[in-house]
Amino acid sequence: MAYNAISDFVLDQIFGYQTATKIKNNIEAALAARLERNLGGSRINSVLFNGTFDVHDYRDVEIDATKLGGLTVRARVEGRTTDSTTSVTPRIRNITDSTTLVTGTAITSTTFVEQLLTMAVTGANKKYRLQGTTNNGNNDVFLFGVVETFA
Repeated sequence: MAYNAISDFVLDQIFGYQTATKIKNNIEAALAARLERNLGGSRINSVLFNGTFDVHDYRDVEIDATKLGGLTVRARVEGRTTDSTTSVTPRIRNITDSTTLVTGTAITSTTFVEQLLTMAVTGANKKYRLQGTTNNGNNDVFLFGVVETFA
């Protein structure tokens, strides 16, 4: 699919130049981010693992932070465990640099709990992946997420 470039607005149009340019830049940034919203994971298929794991059917999200001026990126993650003695902690891993971008809080609930993880993306084009860390391998855990962008 091809996108047409949006030209700069001129001063004599109905919108002010600065407002129109901000709108244009936000639209271009959203398109440039090429965000595949689904980070992967499952509500149905569990993980029984001790340590750090990639979620089921993970999808690496590619974000070009140089084009995101003024936009906030966050991950909406949901998780649960089958027994409260086992916890799962969500994290967003920067696959490009092999660093952890943001880590959530440990989930010990046996019903799905939602966390919003603000992703402070910087630099050039990078790939991010949803992972989980368990405190033990005694019980199944579930984890999945999506990426959101907003102005």
